[in-house]
Amino acid sequence: MPLCIYYAGGQQNMDRTELKSTLRDESSSSLKSLHPDFYGEVDQYIRELEGEIKKINNPRSAESKMLEDELQSAITDIEVIFIRRLRKITTRATSNAFSNRSAKPDIDKLLPAERKVYDAVLSAINVARNELVEPIMDPDSVRNVATAQKKPDVTANPDTKPDVENVAKSRKHEVEVKTKKRLDSPAPQDSLELTNDAGKSDIAKRNISEEYLVVRILKDLSTFQAVDNRKYTLQEHDIVSLPAVNANGLVKRNIAQLIRENLR
Repeated sequence: MPLCIYYAGGQQNMDRTELKSTLRDESSSSLKSLHPDFYGEVDQYIRELEGEIKKINNPRSAESKMLEDELQSAITDIEVIFIRRLRKITTRATSNAFSNRSAKPDIDKLLPAERKVYDAVLSAINVARNELVEPIMDPDSVRNVATAQKKPDVTANPDTKPDVENVAKSRKHEVEVKTKKRLDSPAPQDSLELTNDAGKSDIAKRNISEEYLVVRILKDLSTFQAVDNRKYTLQEHDIVSLPAVNANGLVKRNIAQLIRENLR
C-alpha cells in the first residue's frame, strides 16, 4: 500500500495517489492551482518514506524495496510537476508580454515562488525589447529617455528621482502603436518587369516564402513542414512567425489567431 502522511490532527495530507493525480493534471496545457502547502506536504511525504526505509534496515526485504520504489517515484514526479509548471509559466509570460489581454486569471493560480518566476521572465522580455527593438522603431524616444535620466526637472523636489519606469512604459506603448501602423500600411508594389511566364512563377514562389504572419497558437500541433522548408513543433499559447500560406490555413481551422503581419 502507498504510504500516507498524517499530522497531529490525524488528517491525511499527501500520498502517492494524490501526487500521481497532480502529475496527470499537469500533463495538460492548462494551468491549474496548487494548494499553498503542496510542496511542503510532498517534502514531508518523502521524508516519511525515507524514515520508514531506515526503520526496516533491510534493503533486501520486499517491504523495503516497495518503499524505495515509491520514494524514487515520488522524487521523479515532483521534479516533472515542477518542470511542467515552469514551462507553462514562462510560456504565459512570453505570450502576455505581446498581448493586451489580462493575465490575472493565470497569475491567480500561481504559488508565490512561481509568481516571482513569471514576473522575472516578463520583466526580462520587456527590458530586452526596450533595449533592442525600441531603438530601431523609435530612435528619438531612446534619446529622450536618456535625457530625462541625466537632466531631472530643476523645479521639482531635488530629492525626487525622475520616474523612468513610467517614461519607459509610455514609450513602449507609443512604439507598439507605431509598429502596428507600420505593419498595417500596404506594402509597396513590386516594380520588377517580368519578361516571361517562368520569371513570374519564380517571383510568385519567392513572395510566398518571404511573406510571414505572426500568430498565436490555440492548440498543440505535431511537427509539420511549412512552405519555407522549415519544420515547426508548436504548443498552445506559442507566438510564432509562420509563412502566410501556413498561418492563414491554421487561422481558418481555428488553430491559430492572427496577431500581425511580419514581412521578412
